[in-house]
Amino acid sequence: PFVLLTISVLLFSCDLLNKKNDEVRELPDGPFEGEIVVSESRGLYGSLFKVHTSYLISENTIRREERLGGLNDVFNNYAGIIIDLEKDSVTLYYAGIAEKFRHTLTVEAYQAYVNEKPFPRSTPSPVGNTFSYFSAYTPVRTVKDSVVIEGFSTDYNLYKEDILQQEVYDAKKLQIKRELLEMIFPNLPAKTNFVLKSEFKTVLSSVKNDSIVNSDQARLIDELSRGIMFHIDSVEREETDLEKLSKNKWVNMGLNLLKKGIDLNLHISSEISKFSDRSIGQVEFSLPSGEFEEIDDIDEFINSIPSGGEFDD
Repeated sequence: PFVLLTISVLLFSCDLLNKKNDEVRELPDGPFEGEIVVSESRGLYGSLFKVHTSYLISENTIRREERLGGLNDVFNNYAGIIIDLEKDSVTLYYAGIAEKFRHTLTVEAYQAYVNEKPFPRSTPSPVGNTFSYFSAYTPVRTVKDSVVIEGFSTDYNLYKEDILQQEVYDAKKLQIKRELLEMIFPNLPAKTNFVLKSEFKTVLSSVKNDSIVNSDQARLIDELSRGIMFHIDSVEREETDLEKLSKNKWVNMGLNLLKKGIDLNLHISSEISKFSDRSIGQVEFSLPSGEFEEIDDIDEFINSIPSGGEFDD
C-alpha cells in the first residue's frame, strides 16, 4: 500500500508539473517589451563553453549583446548592436581585453550593408548567426503549436542540408517588430518569429560508411587510409580499391569513431535562460560603460573583430 501511495503521489506531482509547464503566458496586447536571455552550449563540453545573449526589446528599439560564458568568461569579451528606429540609428560595438570600438550608421545604410555583405561569423558577434548554417532555409517539416516554452506556444521547424540539420522553435504570438528581428537575425526565414529554442547538429552517424567512401570525400579518405592498407592492397596499384576499403572492418571502425566525434563536437543547442516582460528604460539601450573608440568605416569595424568560433545563437 505504501509503495502504491508513493507512486500515486509521484504521478500526481508530475502531472501538476506538466500542467504548469504547459500554461500559456498572458501578455498585454500590443508589441512586446522586456528582456530575454538565451544561453547556448557548444560541442561535447558544452557545459564548460557557453555563450550568453541578452535582448532588451521595446516597440521600436532593440539591444542585442553577446558575451562569452563558461571557462571563457574570464576574458570578458562581448559584442552588441543597438537599433533605434525612431532615431534612425544603428550602433555596433565590440569590447575585447584591451580595446573597445564602435561604429554608428543609419538604418538604411545598415540594411544595405547586410544585404550586400553578410557579417563574418565570429564569437562574440554583434548580430545573430542562427540562420547562417545553410544556403537556404526551407523547412522540411513543420509542426504548429508543438510545445509551450516560457509560456508561449511554439511552432517547430526542421531544416536539413546534406549531413546537417537544425531544429528551430519560434513563438508567433510574441509580438516583436519584423524589421527589428530581420536586422539582428540576418537571413531570418519568412514567417519565423523570435527563436526561443534551437538545436544544430550533424547526422553523420546515420550515413553509411560506403556512402561516405564513394562520395566526394572518397579521395581524401583514400589518401588518409593508404598508409595502413598496404598489407591488403597491392603497392603496384595506382589507387586503393575504394569498394574494398569501405568494407574493411578496421577502416569502418575508424570511420564510426570519426563520425561520432564530429556529431558530438558540432552540436550547438540554445534555449531561454531568462524571460521578463517589463518596462525597459531608455538608459538600458545605451552603450555599456567605458570609452568606445569610434571607427568611421564599417568594413574596418568588422575586420577589427577577432575571428574565432564557428557557430552562434
